[in-house]
Amino acid sequence: MPMQTVAQNHLRKDGCAFFEGSALPIPDELAPHAEKFVAEWDSMEVDKYLKDGATFRERRYGRYAFQPSTERIVLLKQKPYFQAAKTNAYAGGVQRVVAPVTDSITSNPVLSTLIKHDFKCFPASDYPEDDWWLVACHMFRIIGRKSELGEPTPEGVHRDDIDFGAIHLIKRQNTVGGLSRIHENDRSVKAEHCLEGLFDTLYWADRQVLHSVTPIAPANGDKPAIRDILVLGYTHTPKILKED
Repeated sequence: MPMQTVAQNHLRKDGCAFFEGSALPIPDELAPHAEKFVAEWDSMEVDKYLKDGATFRERRYGRYAFQPSTERIVLLKQKPYFQAAKTNAYAGGVQRVVAPVTDSITSNPVLSTLIKHDFKCFPASDYPEDDWWLVACHMFRIIGRKSELGEPTPEGVHRDDIDFGAIHLIKRQNTVGGLSRIHENDRSVKAEHCLEGLFDTLYWADRQVLHSVTPIAPANGDKPAIRDILVLGYTHTPKILKED
């Protein structure tokens, strides 16, 4: 059974689906682009909205419009990232000005491959194929130090107020912790996965389940723990090109 069908079935039934990176359709000819893609996480900016002077998260953020019927991907103008306070108790209610994705990320065919592939893994057949979707692209580097845990989700168990989401691991180095968890609506743990290899992926249906990630710390305390991830959040937004 094709991976995308398996993912759709799991998302309908369980609200989540996990796959190792080898299952994703990243062809051999994209290998040089994948190396450049991974290197993009070495030029992030510190998250300015962490509390108490924390420095455990670096990030970039971009917005794209995606049309399934044509597989068109359009880079949208940069806007602050906003979540309601009821959605994000840690940093919600604030227009967060985040460093934009680079031109080299936007033009890298690995990103467009992931955007197209991920959508096909979602049970979205009830939506017209010509409708547009907003794709929020979040690049995160979480850093765990001997003196400071790295918190991938400082807001705790939460939803992102999207329709579907994908978490792709880019790099995990000198790290203990960082377990990706899917939760029932009563916040109990429904599933738990450790993303370890390049492009290991967790899909979730945001309206069905909640999610969180446990803190990270260094395996070797003399060096920082590094956890680089790409989060793509899909929201059905048919008029995004007219409204943006």
